[in-house]
Amino acid sequence: MRVQMHWWVALIICIHGAAATEQPETVNFDTEGLSREAFPKGFLFGTAASAFQVEGMTHGDGRGPSIWDVFIKTPGIVANNGTADVTVDQYHRYKEDVDLMSKLNFDAYRFSISWTRIFPDGTGKVNWKGVEYYNNLINYLLKRGITPYVNLNHYDFPEALEKKYMGWLSYQSVKDFAYFADFCFKTYGDRVKQWTTFNEPRVVAALGYDNGFFAPGRCSKPYGNCTAGNSGTEPYIATHHLILAHAAAAQIYREEHQVYPSPCIWRVSKNNASDRGQQATQVLKRRGEDGERII
Repeated sequence: MRVQMHWWVALIICIHGAAATEQPETVNFDTEGLSREAFPKGFLFGTAASAFQVEGMTHGDGRGPSIWDVFIKTPGIVANNGTADVTVDQYHRYKEDVDLMSKLNFDAYRFSISWTRIFPDGTGKVNWKGVEYYNNLINYLLKRGITPYVNLNHYDFPEALEKKYMGWLSYQSVKDFAYFADFCFKTYGDRVKQWTTFNEPRVVAALGYDNGFFAPGRCSKPYGNCTAGNSGTEPYIATHHLILAHAAAAQIYREEHQVYPSPCIWRVSKNNASDRGQQATQVLKRRGEDGERII
């Protein structure tokens, strides 16, 4: 939050500051006896965000569109039809944000990398301005004593690949994500030692392909009201490819980049089986017979 003050408040503060000896700024909270000492040694306090939620600059410095840039234009998806064009403008104000984290004594910051800020079309040409932004963010975090925790994908699949082969419904998504992950490991791995592959992959599959509440907004009745999709099969196909993509990225990291034990984390949510499970299993079996690897 960036707070604006009335001019007269600022004037009083300035006058007072000129007359008094400058003192270090302190913040006091009533914690009712709770402190860091109550937590195990090595426990980290931090904060987290996704690229799409905080960076802004969605149409500048070479970034390509993600499926959320398209989906968010649907009337009613966001209150007052808001967009992510600016948000809190971390792309330009990351130093201010990191300074706030340091002031609050955070140990870590988990942020995501916008796939399309690095590869505007999902694959192919690299956007070096995007690469530079994350280099600058990581370097400043370390300068301020904050450990970067990098999440490779927080919902924002490249729109170009969604159009090309229907995103997570295609096995090609596994290969393209692995290539993107490998690039990030090579580029930032000398400073970043903590990685996650996906944020809430269950949400990507269920809300993106079952009820259509999230991008890419695919579903079928009676589970949702979408213009395209199949709620009986697509959530399971997307899940299958998300798992394979995680496995591919984790394997690349462990075999080519890992210096010391540092897990690639997969967040798993337990769900009750539905009457659509048998139908999805048959689809996956057919895909396996076509030569795709099933795990």
